[in-house]
Amino acid sequence: PNPIAFCVVELLEVKENRLLVRGIDALDGSPLLDIKPYSSDLDSVPAARIGWFKK
Repeated sequence: PNPIAFCVVELLEVKENRLLVRGIDALDGSPLLDIKPYSSDLDSVPAARIGWFKK
């Protein structure tokens, strides 16, 4: 088994140095290696909103 997971999540809130997300497949306290922006070319999530990309 691969100990590194890949998840597309919904960002709910940014508060100081914390991100609140929905849809992650991990346990509390799991290490986080990287955060990447959502790209419809790489992932496909129906009804995804990409607000920063439209600016």
